[in-house]
Amino acid sequence: MAYKIMKYSNKLDDNNSSYFSTLFHGIDGSKHVPTDVWVEAIKKWCIDGSWGTRYLSGIHVLPTYADAAIYLENFDDPTDKVIVLCEVKNYRKKMHARSPVYLADKIKIISEVSPPNWLEHIHIGEVAWLV
Repeated sequence: MAYKIMKYSNKLDDNNSSYFSTLFHGIDGSKHVPTDVWVEAIKKWCIDGSWGTRYLSGIHVLPTYADAAIYLENFDDPTDKVIVLCEVKNYRKKMHARSPVYLADKIKIISEVSPPNWLEHIHIGEVAWLV
C-alpha cells in the first residue's frame, strides 16, 4: 500500500460520479484516474527538470500518510488536492528526489483517506520530526 496526492474533481464523469485526476502528466492520454482499476504507467526515460537527472518514469507515490501530508505542503494551493490510498505493483525509490518519493509501474486507487487520529492533532512540521 502507498499514498498518492491527487486532484479531486467535483465534475461528473459519464457514470455521474466524481473522480480523481493526476497533478501533472496523464496516464494513457487522460488525467482522470478511476478507483478500483489497475492503471499502468507509460515507462520512458525522463530528465528531472531541477537536477537534470535521468530516470525511468513511473507513477509517483509516497510510503506513508505522514510523508504525503508533508509533501502536500510543497503546493501553493492544496485546497483542490486530496491524499488517496492505493495498491502498488513494481515500485522503486526515485533516487534523486528530496522527499521519500517512489515510482510505481501500476497503481489501483482504493479511496481518499483522512488523517490518522494521532495526526489530526499535530502540526505537519512536527510530523517530519516524528517520522
